[in-house]
Amino acid sequence: MTFPTPWSVGVHAFSDSGTDAHGNPTITFTPPLSQPGTTAAVYGWFVPSTTEPPLAGHDRVIVDVQLLVPPGFPAGPRDVVDLPEGPAGQFEVVGYPEDYTHGPFGWAPGAVLNLRKVDG
Repeated sequence: MTFPTPWSVGVHAFSDSGTDAHGNPTITFTPPLSQPGTTAAVYGWFVPSTTEPPLAGHDRVIVDVQLLVPPGFPAGPRDVVDLPEGPAGQFEVVGYPEDYTHGPFGWAPGAVLNLRKVDG
């Protein structure tokens, strides 16, 4: 059984590419997988909650998104995902995918990626 994947997202793979001239770690990301000729198709996503810390002096908003992906989706911890709309923008993958591909009777619906965006 397969499900439709009507949405395309960009995925930037994280790379810890060594250190700079001062010994500081350098972090790079690949171009998004949604470039022409490649795809990163997903089932969809949703925003279960947003959080605003009730502390004086803090003006940040943390948005958590759960991305519903098919089996074998090419993303892991610290990768960045581009969402095209609602909420649009770049989100970091938090942790490993929640893998639901080992269900009964050979049913492998996919996984859930937890995404986080911190503004401010």
